[in-house]
This record gives sequence, structure tokens and C-alpha cells, in this order.
Amino acid sequence: MSLRKTALFFLAASLVLVASSAWSQDVCQLVSTNLIVNCGFETGDLSGWTLSGNTGYTRVRGLANPPFPYSGNYYAKLGPLGSDAYLSQDVWGNTVTFAYRQDPANWGLDSIGLQPVSYLGGGQELFYGWFWLASQGGAPNDFTVWWNGVDIGPDLVGTGEFPYKQFSRSLVGSTPEPGSLILMGTGLLGLAGAVRRKLAV
Repeated sequence: MSLRKTALFFLAASLVLVASSAWSQDVCQLVSTNLIVNCGFETGDLSGWTLSGNTGYTRVRGLANPPFPYSGNYYAKLGPLGSDAYLSQDVWGNTVTFAYRQDPANWGLDSIGLQPVSYLGGGQELFYGWFWLASQGGAPNDFTVWWNGVDIGPDLVGTGEFPYKQFSRSLVGSTPEPGSLILMGTGLLGLAGAVRRKLAV
């Protein structure tokens, strides 16, 4: 009987470990083609992102802090007072920027994605981008998204409280030319061969 209890205990413990590892990932991390680094802030900080402007009251928070994560264990809690902050990331020569302010409350930003969809030619790529946003409704507030310095929305100004909501759209931006990627890959293979030959000597 004690052998059976021991086996059941280990089975239950292994199920808890598997469940906790699955819950610790943000849904954006499960999209293999997502180009956003630290897309759900699961590092517990702003790694991969550049923060500028009014840097007060922008931080990464976890499960115990409202408006809470959309998924995973962390999210960006955004609430600078008096003027906007800017959270940016460069992807393939493109820049996505979130501009925001909310005093005295906070925005919750989580699960950010940017996927290449198709090569359009001439160094241009069609992307699909998305993010999840929640508002605690403090006023004044604003939230805007820029793509390569152009305002692409959602232009939320004076917005009231709302739970996490997904915003998404198609975007056109720059991409490495397929020929450049082939040349870069060939160069890396040549470098790997040279290193291998040197190590074999």
C-alpha cells in the first residue's frame, strides 16, 4: 500500500511540474515565428526593449499585481505621470513603439507578437502584429502604437477601464533581401568550415 501511495505522490508531483512549466510561458512564446524578443516580459524585466521619455512608473509585474498578466507570469505595467513614455523594439530594421501615459492608474501590456507573413519584393515584408492591452481607467491617459515612426493606432485617449483586449493589424516593413540572407548563410557556412579545419589541425 505504501508503494502505491508513493507512486501516486510522484505522479501528482510530476503533473504539477508539467502544469507549472506550461503556465509559466506566455502565449506569444508559443508562436514559433514571433520576432518580438521578450514578448510577454517573462524574463521579469524589460530585456530586449528600449525605454525612453518619462521612464517613471514603467515596470514589469507578476501575478499578484493588477491589472495582472494576460498570460504567463509577468506583464508590463505602464503608468507614467504627466508625459508619455516610449517602449520600443527593433525588428529586421523596423521599429515598433508603444507610447503611453496613465495617471494615476496603469495600462497592462502583454503577449506582443510580430510575424512575417510574405515577402513583397524590393526589401519589403508583410507582417502581422498583435498585442493584448488592459486599462485601469485613470485619467488623463493615452496609448498609441508607432511603426517606423508612423502612428498606426489604436489611439486610445481618455479611455475608461477595460479588461485585456487584443489589438492586431497587418503591417508592411523592411526585411533582409532573400539574396542577402543566402549570402550571409553561405558566409557563415564558410566561416564554420574554416573554424572546423583549424580545429582539426
